[in-house]
Amino acid sequence: MTIEEIKSYMKKNKITYQMLADKTGLSVSTVTKIFGGFAKYPRVDTVHAIERALGLSPSATVSNVYEAGGLLIFEEIGTVKAGFNGSIDEIPTGKRIEIPASMISGNQNEYFVLRVKGNSMYPRLLEGDTILCRRCDAVDSGSLVVVLYNGDEATVKRINYVQGQNWLELIPYNPEYPTKRIEGAELEQCRILGLVVKLIRDL
Repeated sequence: MTIEEIKSYMKKNKITYQMLADKTGLSVSTVTKIFGGFAKYPRVDTVHAIERALGLSPSATVSNVYEAGGLLIFEEIGTVKAGFNGSIDEIPTGKRIEIPASMISGNQNEYFVLRVKGNSMYPRLLEGDTILCRRCDAVDSGSLVVVLYNGDEATVKRINYVQGQNWLELIPYNPEYPTKRIEGAELEQCRILGLVVKLIRDL
């Protein structure tokens, strides 16, 4: 279903943004952005979570990419902080990134593009860099990922963990920033949003 169809379904069934936030675990501000039109290209997994919470069949209609002349043209769907105590700001930046279709494996709608804010990942990632990410919920230890933690906070970091142990670490490249260790009950609020697969940087 499209966002407008979901919005119509909610109105028909008198489901408020607060009620939806309670059902999905999303913040009310995130729900408001999505249905208020501020998040032009909400993440597919977010839309699927909303559909499941409403008892609807998950669709695959939401996309932030289209093809033209052998190129896949992605729109930056927002920004992600290269630090802690931040979030993904799902307001499109207006920047478009052209990537040869041959460089994308699998479903192109599994990919999304974000702009990096901050310098905790310096020198690997710089303020203003664009990263191409592939949606996934599991990665190898040592991978560079976009991760959601502490409810609705998000960051881009290198992840470290040991299989079978009840912790993981979010590691910055910049030595001026500390490693964040997430363990125990906090892990229940932590999930991988995407694996960083390509860096795009303007010279």
